[in-house]
Amino acid sequence: MNANRSTQWQRLSEILDQIDRRGLKGLSSDELLEFGKLYRRAASELSFMRAHGLDPNLTNSLNQLVGRAYGHVYRAETKGFSSIADFFLCEFPSTVRALWPFIAVATGICLLAGLFAFVLTWTNPQLATTLLPPEFQKAIEGIVERHRIAQDWMPFSMRPAESTGIMTNNIGVAFFAFSGGILLGFGTIYILVFNGLLLGAVAAAVAQAGVSFNFWAFVAPHGVIELPAIFISAGAGLVLGYTLISPGDYDRKTALKLAARKAMVLVLGVVAMLVVAGTIEAFFSPTLTPEPIKFMFAMVVAICLILYLFVMPLKRR
Repeated sequence: MNANRSTQWQRLSEILDQIDRRGLKGLSSDELLEFGKLYRRAASELSFMRAHGLDPNLTNSLNQLVGRAYGHVYRAETKGFSSIADFFLCEFPSTVRALWPFIAVATGICLLAGLFAFVLTWTNPQLATTLLPPEFQKAIEGIVERHRIAQDWMPFSMRPAESTGIMTNNIGVAFFAFSGGILLGFGTIYILVFNGLLLGAVAAAVAQAGVSFNFWAFVAPHGVIELPAIFISAGAGLVLGYTLISPGDYDRKTALKLAARKAMVLVLGVVAMLVVAGTIEAFFSPTLTPEPIKFMFAMVVAICLILYLFVMPLKRR
């Protein structure tokens, strides 16, 4: 072993001792670069020594040194609050911005279906029965009756359980909208169209009954989060469907894996959004808070959501 190699190995050992004491953050930028170079050189020399059967003692000594360095170079990413913060402050909104065309298409499909159902139900209420199953017709009638007068129709003792049920139901819808993308996107489109028809039929029914103000005052506080969340999850489903149809430069299996990673970022963010929406729907939306305050609350939440998803500067912690 020549003197130059011995000096390099000694220097690598010193840096590793420093890392053991203070961690990688204790190294300066120059020392980090030096550490990387020394590690690659030592790993290359170890491979050469093993291949040519050189001095076993020196090989074993270098192997231990390289093993120590390997543990620091390829250690698992630290989990905890910082990784959660990075996800919500950077990864989720940046993915929403990158995939906004798919989210916009999902939004358009649902709103167009809703407009169609609204016009159809408004002009001929009997035709609504052809759009939705009978159980949904009964549900719409119940919604109309519930909002004929202002009332706090959800006892406080029921709200924790109702909140959990609302979250579970909405998260289920979001996952169906996402997973439907694997059917070339048609499953996602079905979920969007069905929910759009239901929303449009309800909007027309409450308008005809003259209870729109009470109804939308109830829906708005949580709806400004809940509906975008569903559109985002459906956008993730359309990403999968589009990738299967047009995989680009990759084979379909590889392209689907890459697309699924981005789509899952959207889905995980949507789950958090629906937890917030479910909490608002159970603990604030049904209360006797004056309708103007509810609408102001919804407007503030909507502005904050837009700023968060599309305007806020993105920076990892």
